[in-house]
Amino acid sequence: MTIRHLKVFVSVCENGSITKTAEQMCTAQPAISQTIADMEKYYGIILFNRINQRLKLTEDGKILYLKAKEVINGFEDFENSASSVADSPKLNIGVSLTFGKNFLPKLMKMVKEKYPQVKLFTYINNSKEIQEEILEGRLDFAVIEGKPTYPNIKAEDFKSDKLMVVCGYDYDYPDFVTINELSKATLLLREKGSTSRDYLENILRLHDLSCFPSMESISNQAIISAVTQNLGVAVLPEELVKSYISRKKLKEIKLKDFDLIRNSYVISHKNKTFGKVVKSIYDTVLKGFEF
Repeated sequence: MTIRHLKVFVSVCENGSITKTAEQMCTAQPAISQTIADMEKYYGIILFNRINQRLKLTEDGKILYLKAKEVINGFEDFENSASSVADSPKLNIGVSLTFGKNFLPKLMKMVKEKYPQVKLFTYINNSKEIQEEILEGRLDFAVIEGKPTYPNIKAEDFKSDKLMVVCGYDYDYPDFVTINELSKATLLLREKGSTSRDYLENILRLHDLSCFPSMESISNQAIISAVTQNLGVAVLPEELVKSYISRKKLKEIKLKDFDLIRNSYVISHKNKTFGKVVKSIYDTVLKGFEF
């Protein structure tokens, strides 16, 4: 049985006529009669008595008429709610800390201007925490630096960026160092689980090296502040430090033999299905809108 069967049944009840129902529903009378017959056969009951060529609801029919009305009203409420959700979808986006400064405000502005009906929530944290939010279903998608480490996360290429080794402009430290020399510096680093920290430690590990930072923080800004006070050496995204370098608050320390280049990704749960509007925003981010 379908919702159409119930709508036909209710219409016949209220019209008291197969003919009027057929006219209202723009269908043939035999189709209406067959629908009622199908219902009676399916449930093994009599819905109408046919007396003097008129339809009269049976006692069972009266009970089921009220139930059918409840079901139809519930279905219409569901359809209205579904349409409302489709028209005003909720979108939960996460970004790692580097993208929180410049990228996220522009993303939020784009969504507000192009998709004003969307109820947007944004979340900033380190890459590890962002991935866990994706796995728990609390975020629809996210933008992070570094390849995700969980197998149930889908990752698509976003962009690449450079990590820079920096110190205070007047800090007494060489302009060029080896990776071995960097490992022995007074390091001011992000917390474990952050992409920049993991990236640096992976490189050190490849050279059988390790590091023991004198400062660890979840805040890029706190690290930048400490470095500008000549308290040590940091490894931070170029996007965050280039303005300080141009203003001679920080100076770049060149690493001998290689650059610190990392990739960023748009991530989502591999089983995530997007609605039409959210998919459009996802595709816009993936294509790299101007930011």
